Amino acid sequence: MLYHLLLQTVKTQQSAGVSIGQPHLLLYDNCEDKEKAINDLSQAARGGSLYVIADEVSGSYFHTVCDKLRRQVPDLHLWAASCYHEHAHAGWQVEYLTRPLRSPPAVVREVEQDLSFTMDRTVKPYSERAVPDHTDGPPVTRLYHRGQGHSGRLPGDCVTCGRDVASFLHSLRVGVTENVTTTATTVTSTNGGTTPPCLQWRDVLVLYWDDISDDSGMMKGLKEAGIPVQVMKDDDIDDVATARSDVVWVTSLFSVCGLERKVVVCLEDLGLVRFYSMSRCTSQLVIVSP
Repeated sequence: MLYHLLLQTVKTQQSAGVSIGQPHLLLYDNCEDKEKAINDLSQAARGGSLYVIADEVSGSYFHTVCDKLRRQVPDLHLWAASCYHEHAHAGWQVEYLTRPLRSPPAVVREVEQDLSFTMDRTVKPYSERAVPDHTDGPPVTRLYHRGQGHSGRLPGDCVTCGRDVASFLHSLRVGVTENVTTTATTVTSTNGGTTPPCLQWRDVLVLYWDDISDDSGMMKGLKEAGIPVQVMKDDDIDDVATARSDVVWVTSLFSVCGLERKVVVCLEDLGLVRFYSMSRCTSQLVIVSP
């Protein structure tokens, strides 16, 4: 997402006649790609300045990359972000951003129950929001994988759970576009035109812990109910980050750490997944519990 935002800024400045550099998106696996990252970035500097924004950094992998880069690239400018406070490199200037600005209070209360807050203490506790809460947000909706018609070990395996989620999404009128007719009391007139839906399918994420496939019960239940839904593959990350396609994306909670959506459906209610999944939600949270 950050790369796409920077790209838009560069294009705007170039159209105004300003000549600036180009952003480059580099993706690395934390465990396997540290030498590749060092080589790629050193080559990019070519004896000059190097500006790096690193997201989702972690532990010893990142420390190794930093140490080697600093030796090889004297004019290095490096900013890094991590949701865990223990991964800062020694001697770095550190700022802790702890105000919960993304999610409404109803969602924040759920996220704060994650074990990374309550037990491991690897995430700094939320501080005061310091801006008004105009609303508590929509009440968190809870669905349960139990009772007549439910099958499989987890909600992702269950067609009935898929139908239950679909029913709730339809109740939010996601994707519904209504004809608007002019009346004497309207402030602005519309000649029988249409208004865009308040919620679109691209505003919804379905997140899971275990693997899920196109032929899983959850996917079958959603599709049967007319939900335009897709399981995210690696090649889809650009589409998901920019919300280009008007579909409900179903993906692992670890694949969308930096993104947010208005409606988030969490298929498991486990202590360690709240921080990764529920904190993606800017409005309506749905929890499907085993």
